[in-house]
Amino acid sequence: MSVRVTFEPAGKKIETSSNFILEIAREANVSLRSDCGGKGVCGKCRVVIVDARGEMSEVNEVERKHLTPEEIEAGYRLACQAKILSGRATIFMPPESRMEARKVAEVAVEEKVELNPAVKKVHLRLREPTLEDVKPDFERLKSALGEVEIPLSLLKNLPKLLREANWDITAVLWNGKLIGIERGDTTNRSFGLAIDIGSSKVICHLVDLVTGETIARGYAENPQVAYGEDVVSRITYASKSDENLEKLQRIVVEVINKVIDEVCREAGVSSEEVYEAVVVGNSVMHHLFFGIYPKYISVSPFTPAVRKGISYPAKEIGLKINSEGYVSSLPLIAGFVGADAVSNLIVTKIHRKEEVSMVIDIGTNTEILLGNRDRVLACSTPSGPAFEGAHISHGMKAVSGAIEKVKIEDEVVYETIDNVKPKGICGSGMIDLVAGLYKAGIINGKGKFVRETERIIKDRVPKFVVAWADETETGKEITVTEKDINELLMAKGAIRSGWMILMEKLGIEAENISRIYLAGSFGRHINIENAKLIGLLPDVPNDRIVFAGDTAVGGAKMALKSVKEREEIEEVVDFVEYVELSVDRNFYRTFVRAIPISQILNSKKFQVKNGEKLSS
Repeated sequence: MSVRVTFEPAGKKIETSSNFILEIAREANVSLRSDCGGKGVCGKCRVVIVDARGEMSEVNEVERKHLTPEEIEAGYRLACQAKILSGRATIFMPPESRMEARKVAEVAVEEKVELNPAVKKVHLRLREPTLEDVKPDFERLKSALGEVEIPLSLLKNLPKLLREANWDITAVLWNGKLIGIERGDTTNRSFGLAIDIGSSKVICHLVDLVTGETIARGYAENPQVAYGEDVVSRITYASKSDENLEKLQRIVVEVINKVIDEVCREAGVSSEEVYEAVVVGNSVMHHLFFGIYPKYISVSPFTPAVRKGISYPAKEIGLKINSEGYVSSLPLIAGFVGADAVSNLIVTKIHRKEEVSMVIDIGTNTEILLGNRDRVLACSTPSGPAFEGAHISHGMKAVSGAIEKVKIEDEVVYETIDNVKPKGICGSGMIDLVAGLYKAGIINGKGKFVRETERIIKDRVPKFVVAWADETETGKEITVTEKDINELLMAKGAIRSGWMILMEKLGIEAENISRIYLAGSFGRHINIENAKLIGLLPDVPNDRIVFAGDTAVGGAKMALKSVKEREEIEEVVDFVEYVELSVDRNFYRTFVRAIPISQILNSKKFQVKNGEKLSS
């Protein structure tokens, strides 16, 4: 039996045989949060049943755990639990349940490279055949171009094209393979794409391969988040059936194609003039993009299907660039440490330096690199999506309305993205908040409330009010609980234990690190002092910590522009030593020690307040 559903305020309508609201939202391409992938754990897929002309499923225990009696009375349901059994329904998605576009980092550290792309164009003026010179068309082309192979799709139209062009053509080559024949001289029109496929967002830069300049940028949320914020949830979903794997590949390729269309229109470029796309991403994103079965990345001994860089015709993937163009991926390192971490190496060049440097790319899976020209270690830490706002009661991504900065002095002072009323709190705001609560003596090192203030309210559990109801977009208080604080400390502990183990294996202390590169969008917005205070970053002088920006797309661009860079990085990957933390005998002990806030406070910098009352 089919049901008809309207999603507001998006205004999207759909008729479907599915029943779960979350699944219907996915089919309708409605951007509804589902941080846990529909497992009933996160409680972020709240919707309001505005009008139900038919039968709905009863509110279950999972929903009662996440929703108050008042919310249930007002029509709130969890989309992953509620079913529309018959008839029609209008579903309202409250602001806190919608996925929105976020701020994206610009590449801050980008090495210049000698322009030598895999794509080459050669302008040719061929001699027209005569009775004295009856050389076949392709042989005539090869005599001018050299020994090349020609795809059947080009050979089919070669005779017609040569004559219509009056034998004045441009040959397009990719790694020495003939991929295009164009009329006239088009050597000044050659473009490529650098694409960063992140767990939560997709970033695309359009590059002029003649000048090396980036001429357009675009990004979109990765629609796979509807099937789980973390990569393990997506592996689980994809591994259940071939159809699920195909779906995850299809939806990410579709959104990439939309971004490609946007950047090409912005730059006045035809997608047929884009001859190569270089993609990067962690090992799971890499496998899902290429449609490779990903299960064994998450099962000991954590082996990907392929490690070396791979290239395939774009049409085999469904990517809408030149019909004979290629999609290339940088190599992976091992386990979850993928091509995005390899990009970090390309951009920061820590493997070329005498001094020891560290790269930290904070995300759902945080990649860490540590070393110098003598030795480079790499690991991936399962930090989870807490820094993306998942598993936090009022957590959200870094979108408009997210509290991104917090100070706790006599009052709580916060800033939101775009300076609008707050909807929730994002990762950088949580770091500030936890550090501020600790400095104010309101929580202890384990994240437990130890001092009464007017902002701690007693509900089912104690909550600290960050923003009162009359200050917020939702009309509800934005609060944090001890559980929320613990989620952040657990994520921090995973990251801290990662770099602690790498430092131990390299035999160094924090003082021996000359530079720490913070990669990705997240690093740009965090307060360095607060991050060091809670133990997220090693305690080094601030001038040693550099915001590196989106090194993932930066590395992809460097590889796109230089064959030499690709050849070097294939060699460097073999040089990197991968550390699998889950089997390291010191990991659990280190992780447990890394969770609490245990930094020794410098009284000149941080004053822990005791016994003072924090006003509203």
